[in-house]
Amino acid sequence: MRQKNTLDYKRRLHETEVFTVKKKILIAGAGGIGRKHVEGFLRTGSFSVSICDTDFVKTDKIKADYPVEDIFNDFNSINLNDFEAVLISTPANYHVPMASLCAVRGVPFLLEKPLSLNMDGVDVLVNAVKKNNVKCAAGFTRRSIPSFVKLRELLGEKKVMPKTAVFSGGGDYRKYRPDYRKIYFARKSMGGGCILDSVSHVVDLAQWYLGKPADGYCLYDNLIFGDTVETEDCAVISARFGGALVSISNNVFQKPYTFFMEFIGEKGNMRYVMDGRRKAAITFSGDDSGKWEELACFENEIPDFYVNQAKNFLNLLEGKRNTMTTIEEAAQNLEFLLRVKKKG
Repeated sequence: MRQKNTLDYKRRLHETEVFTVKKKILIAGAGGIGRKHVEGFLRTGSFSVSICDTDFVKTDKIKADYPVEDIFNDFNSINLNDFEAVLISTPANYHVPMASLCAVRGVPFLLEKPLSLNMDGVDVLVNAVKKNNVKCAAGFTRRSIPSFVKLRELLGEKKVMPKTAVFSGGGDYRKYRPDYRKIYFARKSMGGGCILDSVSHVVDLAQWYLGKPADGYCLYDNLIFGDTVETEDCAVISARFGGALVSISNNVFQKPYTFFMEFIGEKGNMRYVMDGRRKAAITFSGDDSGKWEELACFENEIPDFYVNQAKNFLNLLEGKRNTMTTIEEAAQNLEFLLRVKKKG
């Protein structure tokens, strides 16, 4: 499998590589997500990548598969100011301390979701970012993907002005991460589970499309994974985002991968449907004829999730227009999920 992935990476890198002065980025965390970020940033052709992880086996594997620059095994001993940016893809319990170190030193950073496991130190981090005017973002990939960006544009163009919205979807996490029992997902102490790992992405989209999360409640359970993990494998949330009432249903065990959104306004409804992992369509209906007008269609976006996010982050670093999630929004996301989960 590693040989196939490496060859596929080299093909995509050749297709996208450009020759330019490259920004130096340090990627902290060499697990499964860290590897995706390494490839994503290299494929932009705009970054040289160094990696840091305490696990020598992981760093050696990445070095064997990708043209990384330097390898580190102790984050606290690195001179972060040697880099134009730091990407933090360690387990969530390390996020705030590592991001805070970047903020204090004035180093731009991209922080994997969720922001943390609790709100301890989050306000300090947000204040340090503001005080030092640090360019940073949280890594909710969907805000960088063309179909999700287009949906936001179309909601405005059609003036749907949603009053209610439905978000529903899931997939079989075990297929894509067969090691799920051994990684962060299985442990509460590392930010695992459906809510912080998967639902947080949906909450981020709801924030982006509808507004700040307010009141709500959540039901969640471990219905399929059982004793193999400590965490939940499904969740249902009812809440208010901005002025809209929202329903969110998500699980990590269903066989087909699907993602569905519907925004309901007085002048019409808009739908986003991803059925399978290859095609997404946006449709609109402004009457009761039963006919839906296809406004946009996108194919095979998933392989480019991380390179698109890397390009979006590059725009942020260069002061250009971008759609990245702010640290303040990520803090709102986390606070909301912790609060509604506590009510469940």
